[in-house]
Amino acid sequence: MNGIENNSGLEALVWIANYYQKNVTKDQLMHAIGMHALSPTDWELRECAHIIGYETEITLLDTSNIHDVPLPALIYLNGFWRILSKDKSNELILINPINNEFIHWHERHSTYPESLTLLLIKEQFETEKKTTFGISWFIPSILRQRSQLKNVFILAAIVQIFALISPLFFQNVIDKVLVGRSLNSLQVLAIGIVGLAFAEPIYSFLRNKIFSYTSTQISAELSGKLYRHLMALPLDYFKQRPTGKIIARIREMTRIRQFLTGSTLMLFIDLVFVILFMAVLFSYSVVMSWILMGSLALFCILWMILGPIIRLHTEKSYQADENSLTFLTEAMTGIETIKTTATEKYVYRRWQKRLSKQLIQGFKVTLRSIVATQLMTLVSKITTALLLWIGVKEVMSGGMTAGELVAYNMLSAHVTQPVLRLAQIWQDFQHTIISLRRVGDILDEPIENERKGITSSASIQGNIDFHNIRFRYHPETPEVLCNLTLTIKAGEFIGITGPSGSGKSTLTKLLQRLYIPQQGQVIVDGMDLAVSDTIALRRRMSVVLQESQLFVGTIEENIRLSHPHASHEEVIEAATLAGAYDFIMSLPDNFNYPVSECGLNLSGGQRQRIALARALLTKPDILILDEATSALDYDSEAAIMKNMPLITKGRTVISIAHRLNTIQYADRICVIRDGEIAEIDTHPNLLQKNGVYAHLWRQQTQ
Repeated sequence: MNGIENNSGLEALVWIANYYQKNVTKDQLMHAIGMHALSPTDWELRECAHIIGYETEITLLDTSNIHDVPLPALIYLNGFWRILSKDKSNELILINPINNEFIHWHERHSTYPESLTLLLIKEQFETEKKTTFGISWFIPSILRQRSQLKNVFILAAIVQIFALISPLFFQNVIDKVLVGRSLNSLQVLAIGIVGLAFAEPIYSFLRNKIFSYTSTQISAELSGKLYRHLMALPLDYFKQRPTGKIIARIREMTRIRQFLTGSTLMLFIDLVFVILFMAVLFSYSVVMSWILMGSLALFCILWMILGPIIRLHTEKSYQADENSLTFLTEAMTGIETIKTTATEKYVYRRWQKRLSKQLIQGFKVTLRSIVATQLMTLVSKITTALLLWIGVKEVMSGGMTAGELVAYNMLSAHVTQPVLRLAQIWQDFQHTIISLRRVGDILDEPIENERKGITSSASIQGNIDFHNIRFRYHPETPEVLCNLTLTIKAGEFIGITGPSGSGKSTLTKLLQRLYIPQQGQVIVDGMDLAVSDTIALRRRMSVVLQESQLFVGTIEENIRLSHPHASHEEVIEAATLAGAYDFIMSLPDNFNYPVSECGLNLSGGQRQRIALARALLTKPDILILDEATSALDYDSEAAIMKNMPLITKGRTVISIAHRLNTIQYADRICVIRDGEIAEIDTHPNLLQKNGVYAHLWRQQTQ
């Protein structure tokens, strides 16, 4: 069962959530996991349950054992999910989550199949323990593929048995055929060797195919976990780090994945069989085997000496690589500024310096890795020469046959080759240690408080209270907001203005929970945002910034970003309200016009109107306009201002503006200066007071 043809699974989860007294809606669940279709897959259904705070397990259960199931549970019947529970008389019932009707299990159970799919649900009462990111973070993902890894291990064991048998064939060819001149033995051995020649590649192919598939599954899960965590980090994390540095750390996950799911895992499987090969080798010659063991000990000593040296230079190389990527990202982002200031040569020289440092550090790592590899190879060659010398002496003295010597050398290769590969893996491990530390910068960072121990509401009225708010971006910087208190009534259109840096935009960011005040409370409809569901809260708000971001796709896809299921008619309505419809219809393909990266193939005013349409499409309870019309020409601004009564109708609107004509008809206008409220009143009353607002108005109108 890969997918469900209806949304009964989501309805059933909402029913279960209400059973546990949690305020959850189907729409919230769909948005939380980014569902675009109304039919959730099994994985999406379990992900939704995890978001609410449940542990889940999908199982195929015999109906005879149905009374042993922990309740309530979800059961899949005839293409629909139902809730399996008990009534007051302790009898099993099936509940339809859509209309809440139920039937008793005993009335229909004879018509059901013998085996049914159940989704078992258990509430997570214990809080998750915070663990530092490391190798243990990957173990659950690897263990989930244990059935496939078991198959890989079995096939690897068969391949290793072939590797063990093959030298024995050659030993018998030399001792019985060449020395004993037995042609009958030759025919039998030849058939065996040909059989091995065909069988070994087939089993090796199957092993590598299954292992490659398993590695892909593990890699996909690990990448998904990293990206989900990254997207859940607070805005402050991204503000404090250059984009290039974050991208560089994400790239490190590729190194870790390759280390864990590449040749490393296969090597450890091979190393298990090294013990078996060593036991066989000791049966041939104790002296030669101790020499081989001594070489392995020497390998370990070399690793211990060279490992820290390689790791030190690798860390410097990674840092240089990160600096280069950060600078390149900045240059590409600010290419227009570089062009307009004619500083291409200057930027190029700065880039060359960083590139030079990166290449020098990379060369140092490569040089030391080459030295380490060659030392390992030297030990290996000396060991081979010693084994050959002692082996020949053993043959000449009659201690072993020529066939046994050949077999010994073939078997010893199956010991030394994995160990030599382990030397390369050891170097990769030094890189991986550094990568773990750098990726840990992302995964050790706590995510935003989304759902655990919080309250949420499907809709909000829009009453907002800022109570004694104090906020600064960093401990060493001055306060941006100083003991600010402001009350906004539901449905009120309030304008906020003031000098640059006075804290206007910061106030709205606190409302969106993008930042957390050091002191004071932000309250919406009587609910403190400190215990609110951040995602649910933001879904009931829409924000239009001075520089709104558009993404690669069509215009309609950009408008639908926060409401993927909106109809085309709703998109047109939002575009018309935002004053964007006319210019969209003048473009080739209209709403299907392709938008380039960041919307650079559109003008600033066009991007702004698309962003406003996107904000209005969700029909938000709170609308925040942060200098939303600053990039518009006067005609476009006039079109939006004409629709402002419709835009503000039935919702709380906060409009931040320097152009005071855009907020003069607001219910109230708040003037913020130096992090405090300097004035707050209607436009006419503020002009009569002849204060800060009146001064700003005269500057713009006279």
